[in-house]
Amino acid sequence: MDLKEYSGRGSIYLHLANNHRYLTASEDDYSPPPFPVAVPTFKELEAFQEFEFGASWKNYFFLTEEFTFLNHGAAGCALKASLNMAQEFERYMDSQPLRAKDRELLPLLAHVKRKMADFMCCDPVDIFLTENCTSGINTILKSLPFTTKDVILTLNIGYGAVGFAVDRVCEMTGATHRKIDINLPVTDPKQIIDTIRDALQKDVKFAIFDHIPTNTAFIMPVTKLVKLCKERDILVLIDGAHSLGQLDINVSSYGADFYVTNCHKWFCNTRGSAIAYVRKELQERIKPLVVSWGYNRGFMAEFGWSGTQYYSQYVSLLSTLNFWRTVGGDVIRSYCSDTVKQAARVCYKAWNVEPVYPESMMGMMALVKLPQPLNDKAWKPAGVKLDLIVDCLYFVHKIEVPIRQIGETLYVRISCHIYNQMSDFEKLSSAVLDICENRDSLVNYNSKFNQIPTA
Repeated sequence: MDLKEYSGRGSIYLHLANNHRYLTASEDDYSPPPFPVAVPTFKELEAFQEFEFGASWKNYFFLTEEFTFLNHGAAGCALKASLNMAQEFERYMDSQPLRAKDRELLPLLAHVKRKMADFMCCDPVDIFLTENCTSGINTILKSLPFTTKDVILTLNIGYGAVGFAVDRVCEMTGATHRKIDINLPVTDPKQIIDTIRDALQKDVKFAIFDHIPTNTAFIMPVTKLVKLCKERDILVLIDGAHSLGQLDINVSSYGADFYVTNCHKWFCNTRGSAIAYVRKELQERIKPLVVSWGYNRGFMAEFGWSGTQYYSQYVSLLSTLNFWRTVGGDVIRSYCSDTVKQAARVCYKAWNVEPVYPESMMGMMALVKLPQPLNDKAWKPAGVKLDLIVDCLYFVHKIEVPIRQIGETLYVRISCHIYNQMSDFEKLSSAVLDICENRDSLVNYNSKFNQIPTA
């Protein structure tokens, strides 16, 4: 089947009708649509037998030299080539808007889905493109018919916005939100498994677990957690906001009913791009938040088009995918994981603190307890401790890194991507010690931004 025939005629409605054909055609029968803009191939990297990652790789991003950036986990950082491709695609769309929107866009998006599904080890007919994990999770939660007898189970270390989404669904349906505590330190994954096993009572109908929680940054034993839920007939959603890129994910192997992952975080695609997986048997139940031209035409058509926008963030996934395939996902993960583990050890030693969890649970992030002077209950500064520390790191030391409060303890969450190197983390270690020495004179530099201007 030559799908190129659709590139020069038709409309959104026609392409939605053919969405199934685009996504289910075998590789032998499938012909990719012609792309109207160049897709970066990163051929300049093919000649390298091995790569020396570090500061020189900032050239592949738009990162400023002004800051030491140790917070890739917050919102990611788009590859320069992918962002340029997205912007070029937007300009192309506006050169003849109806040609792009009505005749070319949906076959291009179907091609993106095929490529990304292959990378994530799942079927392209089981995924839909969405803006971010929060949007994907809201879509799933608001599609399911919860009742007053149902319990939705989450963890205290989960993403806050997801917790609020569950609260809202419970307000609408009368279901109960039950949040289970995972306490630190964690000695091994079995501690997490045992805690969750005890919490999966008969009234639990739906559970949400992070693959890598944003606050604690450790890798969760999701396959075993899914198995626990399946044994109890509990629907389970894995929030993989931090997984794509940081892990070599195999969505089909986890057995989850739903899996969502961001493409703009560790995968370094243009922002506003994520992928949600829905098990085939559940697809009839899941409906998009925005009803559009695919209404009542099946899962693939309903999620194929949400209305007029550029969709460039999804098209640019082809560029980002080429980068990962050229450099090698295993090579990237090995460098970042080894470096962040070494960085954590440097901080443990300099700050005289113990690990929060074993290195085997670390990916490309780590959570490190701040030294005792900054966790001293007797220290009661004029201001919020967390804000004071963040402000000092940012305004004085020019370090972008998040401070987390879990329980009553303060931690720093460090991230490592290919543009980071050990000197970045050594700078952080020294800066924190400097803050300890001067803690009683810390100033809330950011307070001026919180003031309400008066006439």
